[in-house]
Amino acid sequence: MDFRTSFVRNLSVDFFEEEEIEYLLGDIASFDQPARQKVQALCLALSNASSSLVPRVLSHIRHASDLLAAEDLDHWVGKAFDLLDSQGIDAALFFLGKISEAELTAFVAPEGVPFQDAAPKLETFLRGISGLDLKVASDQDQYTDTVTIFLPALVKRFPERAKNFLLYKLSAAYAWAQIAQGTLTFGVDISLITRRLPAYPLDHPDIEVFFSLFPEKEMALDLYTIIEAFRLAPFLRGELPGLMKQGEAILPALFQNRPGLDGLSEKSAFIESLYQQFLGNQANAIPPGALSSPLRHLPDQEPGLEESIETLMHLYSTAASLAGAYEPRQSLPFFGRIYPDRVSRAQRELRQAERRKLEALVTKLIDLPEGPRQRPLAKSAAEKRSIVPEKEYLLFKGKLIELDHELKAVIEERGGVPGGVLVKGSEMGGGSPVSLTDLIEEEEAAGTDGGIKYDEWDYKRGGYKKNWCSLYEQDIHPGHEPVVEQTLRKYGGYVKMLRKKFELLKREPRTQRRQRDGDDIDLDAVIEAFSDLHAGLSPGENLFTRLDRAERNIAVLFLIDMSGSTKGWVNEAEKESLVLMAEALEALGDRYAVYGFSGMTRNRCDLYRVKGFDEPYAESVKRRIAGIEPRDYTRMGPFIRHAAKLLASVEARTKLLITLSDGKPEDWDAYKGEYGIEDTRKALGEARERGIHPFCITIDKEAQSYLPHMYGEVNYIFIDDVYKLPNRITEIYRRLTT
Repeated sequence: MDFRTSFVRNLSVDFFEEEEIEYLLGDIASFDQPARQKVQALCLALSNASSSLVPRVLSHIRHASDLLAAEDLDHWVGKAFDLLDSQGIDAALFFLGKISEAELTAFVAPEGVPFQDAAPKLETFLRGISGLDLKVASDQDQYTDTVTIFLPALVKRFPERAKNFLLYKLSAAYAWAQIAQGTLTFGVDISLITRRLPAYPLDHPDIEVFFSLFPEKEMALDLYTIIEAFRLAPFLRGELPGLMKQGEAILPALFQNRPGLDGLSEKSAFIESLYQQFLGNQANAIPPGALSSPLRHLPDQEPGLEESIETLMHLYSTAASLAGAYEPRQSLPFFGRIYPDRVSRAQRELRQAERRKLEALVTKLIDLPEGPRQRPLAKSAAEKRSIVPEKEYLLFKGKLIELDHELKAVIEERGGVPGGVLVKGSEMGGGSPVSLTDLIEEEEAAGTDGGIKYDEWDYKRGGYKKNWCSLYEQDIHPGHEPVVEQTLRKYGGYVKMLRKKFELLKREPRTQRRQRDGDDIDLDAVIEAFSDLHAGLSPGENLFTRLDRAERNIAVLFLIDMSGSTKGWVNEAEKESLVLMAEALEALGDRYAVYGFSGMTRNRCDLYRVKGFDEPYAESVKRRIAGIEPRDYTRMGPFIRHAAKLLASVEARTKLLITLSDGKPEDWDAYKGEYGIEDTRKALGEARERGIHPFCITIDKEAQSYLPHMYGEVNYIFIDDVYKLPNRITEIYRRLTT
C-alpha cells in the first residue's frame, strides 16, 4: 500500500475532513528532496499512532525548513525518526519541539573547509595581492616563516562554508601583511633594539634573538602579535577594503567564543583583554587592576614598526608586574602565532641564497675581460642613473658599479676585488653607474659555449637579438616515487572509462562537409544553395557529407612548466595530468612527446626530455614523469622555438603544441612583463608559420590579461582550480583533435 493510501486511511479513521487531509498532503509535498521522503515516513508513522500529532509536527518541520537547508532538514527529520524508533513518541516530539533559531543552528554541523580545497584559491589570491611567490601549506597552527604561510588543515568555526573560507582568506591576508610590513623581519634601526635591550648581541635585527631576551618569551610574543594586528589593520583596510569589510562582519562571532577574564590569571587576562578589544568589543569581564585601560600605550593611527616595539616594551613591563603565571594563547583567529625560530631559519636560508648569488656575480665580474665593452648597455635604465654623492661605488676596469650593504659585505669578505677601488660618489667627476646584475647580463658574450642557440625578439628595437639564448636539452633525472601507480589507483575507474572513450575515438569516422558526392545530404549547404538561388546567384554544388575513415595522423608535443612557482599541488596535478594523458594517448595511438622546461637567464634555458616522439611509454618514461619537479624561471620563447623545431621534424598531418603553465613568461633578468610576452607571442607566430597549432592550458587567474594577445582568443583555456586539471586535460585534447 502506497504512502497516500495509508496516510488518508489513518487520518480518515480519526475523523479528519477531506479538505484537511488534502491540505496536509500538499504541505508534505511542498518539502524539497531529500527531506520530503523522511517527512512522509515520519508523518505516516505518527498517523499510525495518533493522527492528531501530524498537524503539529508538520508545523514544527515547516518552521525548521525556514532555517535549515534541504540537506540539513533531512538530517534533522532523520534524527527525529531515530528517536522515534529507539526511544518512542515522547522523545521524538520533545526533539521536534526544539525549534528556536539557536537550537536549530546548533544542530547543524559547521560546513568546514578543508585546506586542500582552499589552498589553490589562497595561493592565487596571495600572488595577486603581493606580487610575491608566497606558498601556503597545512600545519596544526597558523603562522608564517616569511616564505610559506601555514594554515590549519580544516576551518569549521562557522556553520556557513563561505564564512569558513573567508576566515582562511583573512588569515592569509594578515600573514602577508606581517611579511610586507616588516613584522617578522624587524626592519628597524638596530639602535632602537640595543637601547631597550642592552644585552642584544647582534649588529642586525633578528626576531629569534630579540624575543629570547624576554624572561617570559611566550607572553612577549602574544603581546607583540596583538600589537602588530592593531598596526596592520589600517594597512589592510587600505589595500583590501572589500575583504576587511567582510571580516568586520564576523568579528562579533569570534568574540563570542572567547573566554571570560575572571577565570584567568591577571597576566593571561591582560593579554586576552587586548585580543578581545581588537575584535571590537569590551572584554568579557572587568579586568583587574592595570587592565582598566590596556590600550592606553597602543600607538596612534598607522604607526610604524618602531612604535610597535616601544609599545611592546611598555605593555610587557605592565604585564610582567601582574599576578599569576601566563598561559599562552592558542592561535588567534586572523593572525595566528609567531614562531621566531622558524622565521629566523627561513631568513638565514634566503640570505645565504642571496649571498651565493652575489658571490657568483662577483666571480664573474673579476673574470670580465679588460678594455672597453664590445657594445653599450642595452638597458635604458643605465643611462638614467646618476651618481649620488653620499653613496659608495666600486670602480673596476673602467666601470662604476653600484653597491648595497650585501654586495659590499661580500666584496669585503673576499678581501676586495683585485684591481677594484671603493670610491665615494662625491669623489667622482662624472659617469653613469650600473648595477652589478645589469653589467654581468650585458657583458656575458651572446656566444656562450655549448647549447643550442636561438634568437630572441626585442619588441622595443623591432628586431631579433641574434643567437641570444642557449638551450640545453637533457633527460630529466628519474624520480623514485611511484607517481604513475598512485595516479592509476586514485583515478582507477576514470582511467578505464578514459581508455574506452579514446579507443572509440580512434575508430570514430570524421564527417567531411560540403562534398561533391557522399553518404548523406549536407543540410547547411543545401539551405545556403537555395538562398543563393533565390537571390539570383549560382548555387554551390557541394551538397553532401562524407564519412572520412582515414587513420588519424596527429603529433602533439606537451611543454610542461617546471618553474619554481609550480611547487606543491600544481606540480602534483601536472604529473597526474601527464599520466592520464599518456594512458589516453596510448589507447588512441597518436604520436606524442613530453618535455619540461625551466632555466635562469638566457644562458641557461634547460629543456628536460620526459618522452620523445619515438620512445615507448615504458618504465623509464614513467620514472621521468615522477622526476618532474619545480626548478627556476619561465623564459618561454626559446622553448617554444625548440619545440616547434622538434614538431617540424615529425611527419604528421596535424601538429599540436600544448603548453601547460601556471603563469606568464618571466625570468630572473629583464625577461618579464611586456618584453617576455612579446617574445613568446613572436615565437608562437613562428610556430604557426610552420603549420603548428599552439594551445595553452593555464591555471593563472590573470591569464585573460595576456594570453589572448599571445595565443589568440580561442587558443587557450583557463582552469580555475588546479585539482580539476587532471580530469580536464584529456577532454581538452579530445576536443582539439576531433
